[in-house]
Amino acid sequence: MAVDKKQIRADRWLKMMARTGVPVGIVSILCLWLGHLLSVPAFGSVFLITMPIALVLGFSYNIRYVMLAVRAQRSSVDNVSDNE
Repeated sequence: MAVDKKQIRADRWLKMMARTGVPVGIVSILCLWLGHLLSVPAFGSVFLITMPIALVLGFSYNIRYVMLAVRAQRSSVDNVSDNE
């Protein structure tokens, strides 16, 4: 009863969340480090703006992925039970 991960990752919403969340997360981490290393407070402000966005997108991605995996697993179990 393995779930096809490639099929789940082909979901339109997951792709959209990954395409936006990964760059936002990278910008957030870069601003955190650059603000610390260069002692520029503006980077800290950008970090405080981008960090919640990256977290929300990441949590949304994970929740959507689990929902799709559970749905696929249930449908495969239902198909097996219907065939018997």
